[in-house]
Amino acid sequence: MLDTFQIYTELKESLEAQTAEKIAIIMGRMYEELCQNTTEAEFAELKAVVSDLAKAQQATEQQVSGLAKAQQATEQQVSGLAKAQQATEQQVKELVQAQQATEQQVKELAKAQEKTERTVKQLAKQVGGLSEHFGGDIEDISYIVLHDVLERELGWQMGVLERVWHNWGKEPEEVNIFGQATDPKEPDKTIWIVGEAKHNVSKKEVNKFIKQLKRARQNLNGEIFPVFFCYRAHPEVQKMILDAEIRLVFSYGKLV
Repeated sequence: MLDTFQIYTELKESLEAQTAEKIAIIMGRMYEELCQNTTEAEFAELKAVVSDLAKAQQATEQQVSGLAKAQQATEQQVSGLAKAQQATEQQVKELVQAQQATEQQVKELAKAQEKTERTVKQLAKQVGGLSEHFGGDIEDISYIVLHDVLERELGWQMGVLERVWHNWGKEPEEVNIFGQATDPKEPDKTIWIVGEAKHNVSKKEVNKFIKQLKRARQNLNGEIFPVFFCYRAHPEVQKMILDAEIRLVFSYGKLV
């Protein structure tokens, strides 16, 4: 008699329990049928065929298990790619937001720049107005101080000093300080006072005044007394003025 339990036990070592049980039952049924119609040799051959089938089933199950693991690995890779895609989309979203923030900052900077430019223009106008105001003030002061200094230091009889325009070149030009003086020692000689008034004299202004003096000498008859009136002048500028044979008078009344 066929021991189906023994067969089940042996098959279970290499197959799943349910599969081993089904094969053992089938073999038991086949054995009963074969016992009636099959010889021992035929049964042994049949048993070998069943064994081969069992091994083939085991190989199939192993392949299925390998495919399952491969499917699991593929799913994990897909899951990783999905997470990476989500991370990429988040980064793109953050970059878009950062770009929008940058564009907003650029717009705000542009507005601030426009406001700054308007403020600078307003300040330039105010400074220009102040420059004209103080320029006028120093010229007005120069007329009084020069009148007193030249009378006191040189003994001259001073006429009116004022701002005038002369046609000494192609175009009319303004002379900040202009007037006449007379030396009692030489009453028949005319002395022309030609001067420039500045807060802080620069080399550029000295060069400009030297060119104006050249035109004045070409158009005036008599002696020309060139003079710079200022609040301050750098030592190098003072030397430049004196080397050009121009007198220098400071606002506090010193004649150099």
